[in-house]
Amino acid sequence: MTLQLARSGRITALSHRNSDRILVRPARHRADVMLPEEGTVAAYLIDALGQGSTSDQIESETGWSKPTVLINLYRVAKKSGVGIRRRNDVMHLLLPKGAENVYPRKQVTRKADDLTRCASASVST
Repeated sequence: MTLQLARSGRITALSHRNSDRILVRPARHRADVMLPEEGTVAAYLIDALGQGSTSDQIESETGWSKPTVLINLYRVAKKSGVGIRRRNDVMHLLLPKGAENVYPRKQVTRKADDLTRCASASVST
């Protein structure tokens, strides 16, 4: 009898593992949201969540394994204060109430001189 209960518990746990749910809760307040800088891997992951992506899509674009994708998504979400919701195997970005103006980011226009300086600095290091 105990063996059957253990097996049924494992089956229930496996069914919940891939169910629709919130994987990471967002911060409680919008002031706690700190999005990463543009051009970083963390910013790419936040943008992928903002567009609604599956872990398979991120795997194919980055070349990472599935556990690496999930670990990095969790880390970035916790560090930046955003949440992750999975619905029908698609992961979405969750923001705290009142933080809707934080994402998507405003497009910053740079002067050509700034871009040239950034390119030369990255080449020389």
